[in-house]
Order: sequence, then structure tokens, then C-alpha cells
Amino acid sequence: MKWSLRQSRFSLDALARLLSLPLLVTSTTTLGFVYVDSVYFHGFMRPSTVEITPLNFLRYNLLPSNLAEHGLHPRWLHLVVNLPMIATPGLLFYVLWAEFDLFTSRTGEVPKGKPGPQSIPCFLSRCSLPHSAYYWVRWSATSLLSIQPHQEPRFLTPLLVPMIAIAVNNARITQARKSFLISWITANAALAVLFGVLHQGGVVPSLFRIHDIVYNDARGIHTHDFQIVYWKTYMPPRHLLAIRQEDVDSRKISVQDLSGASPDMALDALLIFTAFPKLPSTLLVAPFHAVQELGEQVAECLMERDRVFPHLDLDHIGESVQTGWKDGLSLGIFDVDVECLRKTPPYEP
Repeated sequence: MKWSLRQSRFSLDALARLLSLPLLVTSTTTLGFVYVDSVYFHGFMRPSTVEITPLNFLRYNLLPSNLAEHGLHPRWLHLVVNLPMIATPGLLFYVLWAEFDLFTSRTGEVPKGKPGPQSIPCFLSRCSLPHSAYYWVRWSATSLLSIQPHQEPRFLTPLLVPMIAIAVNNARITQARKSFLISWITANAALAVLFGVLHQGGVVPSLFRIHDIVYNDARGIHTHDFQIVYWKTYMPPRHLLAIRQEDVDSRKISVQDLSGASPDMALDALLIFTAFPKLPSTLLVAPFHAVQELGEQVAECLMERDRVFPHLDLDHIGESVQTGWKDGLSLGIFDVDVECLRKTPPYEP
């Protein structure tokens, strides 16, 4: 890049030198990732088992039915809410100032009456190529991610690097006062509480409580089989449940993650073991707003055993608000009466 910028004008030779090394590194890295993913998921690599993760990402996220399981959002959410939240107001202020300067500054100016190049915006000129590249990365990535109706703030986290580069390469950041530092600390502290404590904050504590339910503290054994179902939460890290390997192999204790499945799929999962002669005890771990989606008749078959507070599902804020502040900010652990479920429509024989 630096070598190219020192040239008086661009040429095919300069362009080839500029792109050859990045293309070589990109191609080698891409092939390495494809090989590792293919071997990881299939144990070997053949033309029929090639795994291209970005392609799989597009295939999955282009289907609205898949995204609906995780929550649908307006397409303006990234630009209006998520980007200012991730960048924090102070940093975004100086990024916007830097981009304004990039658009309004001019290059190629000459004194009046003398021939010379016309004045053109600096973001189109060769002199600001690194700065304009940061700009295009930020806006193109935000625009592409905004096409999908499922928008989470963490998707925009990689944009912090080009945004910081935009701000620090502009002289206005040197004029920042204590107000910028205060706003930066305050915003990051608030985000730490929001994403580090509240958002899906009940998942890990619920695993510890379920361990105490499943295993007898005195003897360290379980009295009967358990089926544990997580619904409408992030994927629970199963190792924190501390289940013994022999119990997993024998399927005496099983853990299912339903993610954002529909209520019908959730009911099917709760009833999957009803054909067995010995019914396991079934525990459902889900937000209270999700339980309401099952209907009143099904809810009567669920008995609240414990709850974890706080737990906030940022993908379903509206439903949590309607549930009320206490239930909306809690993750429930419910005992499931499977015989009762079998008698509720449409499972009534």
C-alpha cells in the first residue's frame, strides 16, 4: 500500500504488485479454513463434503423461516441502535466528524489563474486512500448486515477497528476533553452490565441449579432419569452441568437445546420419551414469555420449580415487557407433567 501511494500514477504493474500478495494470502487462508472445516464436520475431505462456512452462512440467513427462530428485527436497527451502542456516542461523534472532513476536504487545489487539476472530494482522491478505505469498510459492512432481518449488536463488533482508525487519523480527536473520557467509560460500563450480566444472564446459573436438582448432594447420585430441555435461550454450555460421562452414555440424563424452535416443536420435544416404559423426569428451562406462547392449557402442566434473576432476552424485549418486569427479567425452571401434556390438545387420544 505504501509503495503504491508513492507512485506518481497507478499502472497495471503497480496494481498487480498491490494485489498479488493480499490475494495469495487470502487464497491460502481460505483453502486452509475450508480443509479444516471439512475434516472437522466429516472426518475427511471429498468434493461432496466440502464445507464453505460463508456460503453456509448465506444459505441459512437468506431464509426468513430460519431467522424467525432467533427473532426478527427492523432493518434499520443496526444503523440507528446497534452501531451507536457498540461504538459508544463519544467515538461515533468523532467518526462522523472525520467522515465529514473526508467528504468536504479538497485535493488538487491550485491558485487562481493557473492551470491545474480540478478540485475533487478527498475521499475520491489517491491521497486519502487508506482513510476512504476505512470509510467504505464501515458503511459497506453495515449495509450488507442490515439486509438480514435478524440483527444482533455483536455482528458489528469487528467494525470497531476501522472506526477507531478513522477517528485517530483525524486531528479533531486531539481536541477531545474530559467529557469524551467520561462518556466512553460510562457507555462501556453500561454495556458491560447489559451484555455481561443481564443478556442471557440466567443460562449459566441455571446449569448449577439443575446440577443440584439432578444429583443428590450427600451421595452424589441421581435417583431417576432426567430429560433437560432448554428453549428460547442461548446454547447452554453442557460441561458446566457437570454430568458424569456414564450418565450421558447411558442416556439416563440428556440435555436438549431447542434454541428458538416453535411452540409445536417444543411440545414434541417434551413428549419425545412418552413411549418409553419408564418416564424420565422432565425439566424445561425457558423464559416466562416463552411459556406463555404454549397456551394456558399447556402452562397448567408446568410447575415452576425455580427461577433465575436477572435474565434478559434482548431478541424478545417486547414480549418480556408484556410479561412484566419480574417474570420478564427471569429465567424459569419448570417441572413438566408429561401425562398432563398428553391429555391437552392436540395430544389428547
